[in-house]
Amino acid sequence: MQAYTPYATTSGWNQITKGSDRGHERKLSSDLRIKFAIVGAGFAGAAVARRLCELYPDDEIVLLDALPAAEGSAGRSSGFMLDRADAKIDVRGAGPESDWHTDILQAGRAWLEDIVSTQHIRCDWRDIGHYKTSTTALGAKELNALLARLDAKGLPYRQLSGDNIRSELGTSHCTNAAWFPNCVLIQPAELIHGLLATLPAQVTLYTESPVRRLDKGAPHTLIVGQNKIQADIVIFCNNVTLPFFGYGKYRQITVYTYAGMTPELTTEELDKLGQASDWGATPAERLGPTTRKLNSRRFLFRAGFSYKKELSPDHINAVLRDMYAKRYPQMRSHQFEYTWGGALSMTRNGVPIFGRMSENVYALSACNASGILKMTALGKLLAEEIAGISGRLLSDTLQFSKPLWIPPEPIRSLAVNYNFAKLKRKMREKETKASA
Repeated sequence: MQAYTPYATTSGWNQITKGSDRGHERKLSSDLRIKFAIVGAGFAGAAVARRLCELYPDDEIVLLDALPAAEGSAGRSSGFMLDRADAKIDVRGAGPESDWHTDILQAGRAWLEDIVSTQHIRCDWRDIGHYKTSTTALGAKELNALLARLDAKGLPYRQLSGDNIRSELGTSHCTNAAWFPNCVLIQPAELIHGLLATLPAQVTLYTESPVRRLDKGAPHTLIVGQNKIQADIVIFCNNVTLPFFGYGKYRQITVYTYAGMTPELTTEELDKLGQASDWGATPAERLGPTTRKLNSRRFLFRAGFSYKKELSPDHINAVLRDMYAKRYPQMRSHQFEYTWGGALSMTRNGVPIFGRMSENVYALSACNASGILKMTALGKLLAEEIAGISGRLLSDTLQFSKPLWIPPEPIRSLAVNYNFAKLKRKMREKETKASA
C-alpha cells in the first residue's frame, strides 16, 4: 500500500478543462501549526473544508492532496450525479436504509447545486437525466426488475423501443433501454476545480504534497515531504489509500475502472451518436460500458475493470477501442485522444467508512462508485459530526455506515476474482440463451 495513487495517465477531463482558475494550486514548502488538516482534495475533502469554514470561521484549515487538482478520483469519474438510490440497478439495503441512501444523494445535490449557482462555477451542469441500457438477457432482466421497482413507487421513466434506441443513442447493440429524469451530468474536473477555487480564504490548498506519515499525539503531526504539519484534528478523505494510515484495511477494497475520450468529432460523426447534442448512459450489466455524448463534441466510453492494480496504458487503450468498435461500428475512427484509469474504494455492503477513527482523527472513504453527490453530502455531515451538531440525516448516517469485514489476502483476491469470473460467465450464458 502506497501513501497515494500515482496514476499512469492523466485524466482526459482535466486535459480539456477550460477557463478553470488554476491559481489555487501550490505545493507545501514550510512547517505549519493549524486547527484542521484534511487529507484528500476531492469532493469529500472539499465539502468537509467548506462546512468547517461555516462552523469554525476563525480557525485555519489546510487541505492537502498528493496529486495536482482534479487528477485524483474526483476528476476521473464519468460525471453522473444520480440522486435516487432506488433508480440504480444495484440497490443496497431495503426500507429505511434505502431511503437513507436516497436522502444522502438528494442532500448532496441540493447543497452542490446551491454552491455551483452562488459561486458561479462553470462545470457544464446539465439536468437532462440519463439512460439505462442492456445488451444481454441478464441485463434485460436487471433492467426489468428496476422498472418494476419504479412502477411500485410511482417513479417516472420512459422505456425506449428499438427505433428509439437507434435514434437517441446511435447504436443497435443495445437490446433494451429506458430514460430516467433523476440525474445531472457534469464535467467532473471543472466542478472540482471550481469547488476548490471558491473555498473561503481560511482554507489553504496544497497539491502535489503527499502525506507520508501520521504521528498521532496532541497535536497530531503529518509528515509531508521535508515538512511537518501539526494539527489538532486530522480528517482523512483520501479514498483508496486510507488503509496506508491504519484505518479501513479490512473494510474496503480498491478497484480500477477505465475511460477513453475521443478527439473533437465532426458534425457528421456526432450525428451517428444520436440526435441530442449530449446524453449519458449507464449499463444494466455490472461490467458493461458507460457512455456519454459530450456537449464539447467528444464521446466518452468507460469500460473495463481491474482489482487493486492499474492496467497498463497500452492495454487500456486496446480494450477500450475494441469495445467501442463493437458497439459503434458506424464510426469512422475508434481512436481515443485520452485514456485513463480511476481508483474506487468499495465496501462489501455499499456503505461508507464514516466518522471518528481515533482521538481527533476522522475519516470518510468508500464512494462505492457513486462519489460526487454522496461524498459531498457525507463530507458536510462529517464536519457537523466533528462540531457536535446533531440531526436526523447525521444520525441515520452513523447508524447505517457500518461496512462489513473483508478478509485479508490471499483470500480477498481469490474471492474478488471468483466473483468477477462468476459474473462474466453468467453474462455469457444469458447472451448465448438470448441468441439461441
